[in-house]
Amino acid sequence: MPPEVNQAQFWHQPVRDIPKIKPLLGVLLGDPAFFQIERATNAHMTSADGALHRIDPFKARKEWLALKNAYESIGIATAILPAQPGLPDACFTANPSMVLPLPDGTHEVWLAKMAHPSRADEVDIHRKFFENQQCRIRTMPESVSKFEGCGDGLLHPNRFLLHAGFGARSSRAAWEHLAKTHPTLTLCYYSLPNPDFYHLDTALAPINETTALYAPEAFTADGIKLLQKAFPHAIALPHEESLRFAGNAHCPDQKHVLLQSGCPQTERLLYEHGFQPIPLETSQFRLSGGSVFCLKQSCWTSACSAPTEAIR
Repeated sequence: MPPEVNQAQFWHQPVRDIPKIKPLLGVLLGDPAFFQIERATNAHMTSADGALHRIDPFKARKEWLALKNAYESIGIATAILPAQPGLPDACFTANPSMVLPLPDGTHEVWLAKMAHPSRADEVDIHRKFFENQQCRIRTMPESVSKFEGCGDGLLHPNRFLLHAGFGARSSRAAWEHLAKTHPTLTLCYYSLPNPDFYHLDTALAPINETTALYAPEAFTADGIKLLQKAFPHAIALPHEESLRFAGNAHCPDQKHVLLQSGCPQTERLLYEHGFQPIPLETSQFRLSGGSVFCLKQSCWTSACSAPTEAIR
């Protein structure tokens, strides 16, 4: 695949000509019972003096339950991974795997290779869940050093097109392997030079085939040109709201947009484009560098119909 600048310069394929895929109509969430910050693995996890942020478990559970209820209120099925002692970040289910819908109507699940050893055991939890759903499991080769699932791999709504970030958490080699595995898969590559936006999902939120939210400061100039070609109606986020994780929003149905609360300019822009924002407070999870999108793994309704223990 040519460099990012060449993609922006030479990619003239209309998105409507890319093969269609079925939407993922459910989400996999992770019970945050053991959520805490034990070490700093991104720029958001410490205060100005370098001290680790402290999590309020009661607030974290309240915020997480509101997120779960918000999905269910708009008809999006949820499945829950039970909390695991020793895995404080397992509630961020976007990272340890990536569900990839294929044009033939099937799906496969790619397991992550986490950049930080402290999160490596989360991958096996995802593997077991998806194996129980009789999913086809795929893994990256040894030559790929890091790959953090949907943290850096964002599906383009309805199309066999993947927006792929590389930098701190995922290597470009991971996406190149995926491209070789699926020659008909279109990939848009984005370098992520800004440590405040260490995952692509903190800076780009696809909404429908032509629209996405994005944080301009997260991308190179060529990356912005590329995403604007892929999303002709891309919406640039105000700087102060992108730093509140407005770009970590999730639109599961091309209508409702779940996003961090306290982003009135982003909400107004969404209303103006015909979407329904659903503001949610994720203050405790933002202390760890994540918000709405980080807290879910998109999957399909049948997988999300599996029985789960009661969550209170």
